[in-house]
Amino acid sequence: KHLDTAEKHKTFEFSFGQRPLRIDVDPQFDVFRTLHTNEIPATLSNAFGAKKVLILLPSKASKEFLNGYKGLAETWAKESEGKIEVKKDNKVSSLPEDKAVWLFGWDNIHKKAIQTGIAGFPAEMDGKSISIDKHRLSVQEKSIIAAVKNSKNPSQVVVLLTTDRTAALPGLGRKLPHYGKYSYLAFEGDEPTNTFKGQWAAVNSPMSVMLDKSFAPDEVKAALPRRQPLARLAPLFSSNRMMNHIKYLASEELEGRGLNYKGLEKAAHYIAMAFKNAGLQPGGDNSYYQSWDSGGPIPLRNVIGIIPGKNPAYKDQSVILCAHYDHLGLGEKGGSPENKGKIHFGADDNASGVAVMLELAHTLGKSLKPERSIVFIAFTAEESGLLGSSYYIKNLQIKNKKQLEGIMGVVNLDTVGRLSDQEKLLVIGGSSAREWRFIFMGIGYTTGVDTELIQQELDASDQVSFIKAGIPGIQLFSGAHLDYHKPTDTVDKIDAAGLVKVAAVAREAVVYLSERKEPLTVTIKGITSKPTKPGAPKTGRRARTGFMPDFSFAGKGVKIGMVSPASPAEKAGLKKGDVIIKLGDVIVNDLKEYSNALKTFKPGDTVTIVYTREGKEYSTPITLAVR
Repeated sequence: KHLDTAEKHKTFEFSFGQRPLRIDVDPQFDVFRTLHTNEIPATLSNAFGAKKVLILLPSKASKEFLNGYKGLAETWAKESEGKIEVKKDNKVSSLPEDKAVWLFGWDNIHKKAIQTGIAGFPAEMDGKSISIDKHRLSVQEKSIIAAVKNSKNPSQVVVLLTTDRTAALPGLGRKLPHYGKYSYLAFEGDEPTNTFKGQWAAVNSPMSVMLDKSFAPDEVKAALPRRQPLARLAPLFSSNRMMNHIKYLASEELEGRGLNYKGLEKAAHYIAMAFKNAGLQPGGDNSYYQSWDSGGPIPLRNVIGIIPGKNPAYKDQSVILCAHYDHLGLGEKGGSPENKGKIHFGADDNASGVAVMLELAHTLGKSLKPERSIVFIAFTAEESGLLGSSYYIKNLQIKNKKQLEGIMGVVNLDTVGRLSDQEKLLVIGGSSAREWRFIFMGIGYTTGVDTELIQQELDASDQVSFIKAGIPGIQLFSGAHLDYHKPTDTVDKIDAAGLVKVAAVAREAVVYLSERKEPLTVTIKGITSKPTKPGAPKTGRRARTGFMPDFSFAGKGVKIGMVSPASPAEKAGLKKGDVIIKLGDVIVNDLKEYSNALKTFKPGDTVTIVYTREGKEYSTPITLAVR
């Protein structure tokens, strides 16, 4: 029935063929959820977003665990700009009502607050475990996090964090801010792997009333057909527009956008026209083009458009949003030998990044009036050694060092078209500035898109050229897949809905940087190297093992994310989840060390790889192939 009301109170009468058991107000869309605190579940975001936070350490814990918890608390406190206070649990008689509270350790003397908070949910605690929805979580086998409402003030939360191993605490410290929407979590292992998560249901809500108390609420659930909401907001970004960009850039006409191909020239012209139609001002030496001679038949060209800043105080400052538009052509350089002569379409790598950048140009170009300029750059020759971005920086070093020093930060879009294959959008380069972690934590709250910050230093994409010049930069990346640098990287495999999510994240990051008053706190280690002087594209044959790394892995070594069929890795018996710890005589601690070690070998070399699997160490010879 359609009910009309314009008053604060109104009485309705209904007739039913049988006795109603339960009434739910708006069960599908939660329009009224913000009207009552019982409709809002306690989650980690309530703790991470609180203005004041108290962390209580377990005074009864062993020295090892007390020091481990203390280390995590002090790390969070140092990064919180003064909003986090750390105390031992025996220094507080009762939990405060005006702060979010973290209870560290199963031995915490205030743990009863969690037991009180889970009352009413399908959950219970005993001396050795927490059971949630019939899942028993043993505190002797897992790291467990549970958030409940403060019984004295439901607008504040109390969160228990307990672990079975101190080695897991640094990883939990990095990962938990990215699980903000959850009420409870469980992790396993030293490099904690999430195995269980969820959000409390609404209980004691005035939006739901049981008319027959002989039934439990969970026994009576509404089974209504899905309906459309009363109103929809017009989408800010168009997946159709972005898909059309990708269809053109990854078409046969553009021949894989390889260097010295006419298709690369067509792509540059297409991007320049899109910048012009979006209202961006030209930023190149010749209109939108920044061109130079690399010794080939066709000059190399970056394509640059600008949304000028309005604040005179930021005259020489800018934020850069970039994506490379080149790919591998017919696979002569960078492709595998068996695919030579075939078009490498590069739909994900990186027509997807260019498409998102053009969509942001379209939506922001004529409406946004940023404090400092936003510079859109489509880089060329990324696949040949970051030549386009290196040239851009080298040119500024020579012609306008003040503008180079005024670059606030860089957001690089590279391989962002398959977000549906991943749980989270990866953010590579997070170690280049202290604030990146908090920026993307906030973006996750506002967009609802889960991101994961990769702290490892990776020679990944064009942001590396800026990092080498001392400029903080990150790359948005939707994850590795087996079509990387193959002709099978095609348009039909792009996640259109995921492009919208990437655009939302990129927009928030760029707009925030354009308005931020203070510069980012640079945390780049040993800023001594300069960008490589642009020259001829790299032509050397590089060795490969044939596996994709798990970029989110933060432990020692390199974790295998997937193994290509018939690759050297598969032939050597390597599997997903194995962790490479040694390549030849080189001990491998992270991806950068692995990459540097691999560069010392040639295709055809046989090398011994040492790896761990399920806690045991193995070694196997592997014959490297051409990359």
